[in-house]
Amino acid sequence: MDTREQALKLSHEVVKDLIDCGTKIDEYYRRFRELRVLEDSLSFQAALLNLEHAFFMVVQSMIVLKDQIGNLQIAARKEEIY
Repeated sequence: MDTREQALKLSHEVVKDLIDCGTKIDEYYRRFRELRVLEDSLSFQAALLNLEHAFFMVVQSMIVLKDQIGNLQIAARKEEIY
């Protein structure tokens, strides 16, 4: 069974959702960063900084996912992946 067409359709849906989700995550990241800058307590600043780092890691994972979707799309066009 050739699933290339279905995989391409699904990959386009995922990319669209990744963009939407990424926009929301970026907004949350910015809001927490603003709170950290305004915070007086150094220990709570550290907690907020750790949360910012977690958001950054989520975004990095989304970038990897988007790259792998690109590889899938290339493979679906019968080009080689190395």
